Amino acid sequence: MNELKELVETYKRALNTAEGDIIINDLENFALMDEQVGSQLSHAECAYRNGMQDLVRYIKALITEK
Repeated sequence: MNELKELVETYKRALNTAEGDIIINDLENFALMDEQVGSQLSHAECAYRNGMQDLVRYIKALITEK
């Protein structure tokens, strides 16, 4: 458990900065977090995109104070 707490604190120190905001914004753009795609994606493309978005959400959850 202590190892997990240290990992979370490391994420916070690295990403709760002005530079971290730039990184998070870039990851959100890369994962197309706010883009609508309709139904033109294949199943594999949709799964890949969802995986990228889940990773961004995971990182954001780690650095959130709540």
